Amino acid sequence: MSKIKKSDYIKISRTLIKKLYDEGCFGKGSIYLENLKRGIPKDYIDKVEIVLDALVKQDICGKKKKGHGWKYYLNMKRIDKIREIIKEI
Repeated sequence: MSKIKKSDYIKISRTLIKKLYDEGCFGKGSIYLENLKRGIPKDYIDKVEIVLDALVKQDICGKKKKGHGWKYYLNMKRIDKIREIIKEI
């Protein structure tokens, strides 16, 4: 695992959480990793999985194994934290 700067981590995590939130990925609705990587700048593509793993450890996101790979979703129990992350400037 490579080291990520805090500023990069914040940018990537906010982008991923906003994308999951806009898609309505709460539990039943989930999105594959490849689709989450779309729209992310090429400099950050390799850091997306590291950030997602950190979000899973913080219990903000969840992941489940499906036929074509891992699918990610937001944890409804942490909706207050999710909204706080999205609203930050």
